[in-house]
Amino acid sequence: MTTILERGILASIGLISVTRDKAKEIVDELVKEGEVRREDAKKLIDKLVKQGSEERDAMRDLVSKEVEKSLDKLNLATKKDIEALEKKLDKLTKAKAE
Repeated sequence: MTTILERGILASIGLISVTRDKAKEIVDELVKEGEVRREDAKKLIDKLVKQGSEERDAMRDLVSKEVEKSLDKLNLATKKDIEALEKKLDKLTKAKAE
């Protein structure tokens, strides 16, 4: 579970855009201000980076699913559909050549 401090950090910098350097910069500042103990800094940085990575993955999955739904609603041919048609065309072409 994230603490109030962690939630504040994540909200202010956007979890998805958290890089190790950015997280370190922010946590170092919090250490200077006395908001985070020096011995907890590395753990917090690692946690922020991990959560950022998980959020990016979740966002990619969500976007991919939404694009897939939209394409399905538009009733457009998918790559699979085109590949299947190409295979059928190849079979017909070979059969006609024989």
